[in-house]
Amino acid sequence: MIYFVATPIGNLEDITLRSLRVLKESDIIYCEDTRNTKRLLDHYDIEGKLYSYHKFNEQKRVDEIINLSYDNDISIVSDAGMPGISDPGNILVKAMIENNIPYTVLPGATAFATALVLSGFDNSEFTFLGFLPSKSSDRKKILENMKKISNTLIFYESPHRIIKTLEDISLTMPDRKVAVIREISKIYEDVKIFKSSEYKDEEIVEKGEIVVLLDRFEEEIIISDDFIKDKLEELKKEGMLNKMAVKQVSKELEISKNRVYEISLKI
Repeated sequence: MIYFVATPIGNLEDITLRSLRVLKESDIIYCEDTRNTKRLLDHYDIEGKLYSYHKFNEQKRVDEIINLSYDNDISIVSDAGMPGISDPGNILVKAMIENNIPYTVLPGATAFATALVLSGFDNSEFTFLGFLPSKSSDRKKILENMKKISNTLIFYESPHRIIKTLEDISLTMPDRKVAVIREISKIYEDVKIFKSSEYKDEEIVEKGEIVVLLDRFEEEIIISDDFIKDKLEELKKEGMLNKMAVKQVSKELEISKNRVYEISLKI
């Protein structure tokens, strides 16, 4: 069996009992950086045979992992969080599906989901973008397309690009509320929430693991007096009394009855 095991995104205690058991029972553990994974295993007194599995050798490791899985229990881990989410793993899962190889995914820590709850932003609908392009022109192009999407946007960013990215956001979506969340579950966990156009007023630390979120955006619809007047006239033509028409328009447009009544007097 091949197991995809989520590892802590900060505090080493952020790992499930099942994950610890599976890592302990695995014959082989494939990981992004053997040094990082060894620290985790040493903390829990787990001995494991470690092999590297990262974005530079991911493609060539696939056949090897599949062949070894016939006689071994194998765990796939990333440096932090869920393997396959902006980390190696997705290519391997596709290959196993195509080859009918048994595998399973163990639930666990994921940075973007934790950040979404920390931000307090709307979570009824959200779009996860992974990492944005490093080139500013490509990044701006994606942000231009994304500003048409009203639901909450989430992406990861590297410390040395965070200020440039915030600048690009302020140019493309100046009115969106932004959350910059750093070092989730670590000692220096930091949550900053501000209007995108005001990013220069914030002390953004250019270090650590960073998740950026843009809150849900709802286009403001301006309801003019003429629009209200047309609605009232329409209802009156249908034979509705002024009082009832005022009440219905006020409720339908979610505006003050007094405002609707004042406009009705001009008809």
